[in-house]
Amino acid sequence: MHILTLIIIFVIASIGAACKGDFSGVAVIGKFVGVIALLICVGLLFCYPLLAIIVGAVVATVVICSSSK
Repeated sequence: MHILTLIIIFVIASIGAACKGDFSGVAVIGKFVGVIALLICVGLLFCYPLLAIIVGAVVATVVICSSSK
């Protein structure tokens, strides 16, 4: 329970500091959320190999289309 309280206090303090121009706390929160999202995506790709093929095809299509401009 104390850990959850500290996390909530950190989030509130980071938002308060961001209002005064210091965005370092918000950057840490964003990186943490990004790492969690990346782990979930990698886990889904390992669980569903067909999804990995579809994602690879979409990424390849986007790269080819964006490099042709």
